[in-house]
Amino acid sequence: MSESRSRALRWWMRRLFISGFLVIHLSATLIWVLPVCPIRNRCIGVVSAYILPLGFWQYWGMFAPDPMRDSLTLEADVVDSLGIRSNFAFGKTGEDSVLRAVPRYRHPKFASNLLVPENQELRKIAARHVLRKLSLPAEVYPVSVHLVYHIRVTPPPGGPPADPMTPGQTYVLGAFQFASLSEVRP
Repeated sequence: MSESRSRALRWWMRRLFISGFLVIHLSATLIWVLPVCPIRNRCIGVVSAYILPLGFWQYWGMFAPDPMRDSLTLEADVVDSLGIRSNFAFGKTGEDSVLRAVPRYRHPKFASNLLVPENQELRKIAARHVLRKLSLPAEVYPVSVHLVYHIRVTPPPGGPPADPMTPGQTYVLGAFQFASLSEVRP
């Protein structure tokens, strides 16, 4: 095969690969954002396996015309078999400078998406993430992880500012049990 024909074949294969990836990615995104319907119900399991781990999910409650008005912080309360309690705070961008917050913009989106009842698998992924970050040794399993929201109500525009000493509401999002380290680090 001549050099020019070989280059043309590589270019064609590369183009075919990129086109295939784009078709798959855009199809998965379209299925994810569809309202509940037979097509979405049939495909959501496969689509979730692609969308969730890579962080491509969307949650329309974050956007206009009626975005979420309250401030959410997500934490995890972990209790191991010895009764030792650990706390893990998920990332927040509100206190960061713009330069530091831009690469971390998905953190508030992640916390917001866990509110959606259909995202039970995403909650389990979050619980596993907590245990990997805490690096608990195998001897302390089984471990329970409680995902907890702390909600602060945002005052309406033009109203008096919120009292910073007012305690927020606490909402337990879910509890997960992991019998062994192998469930966390497959």
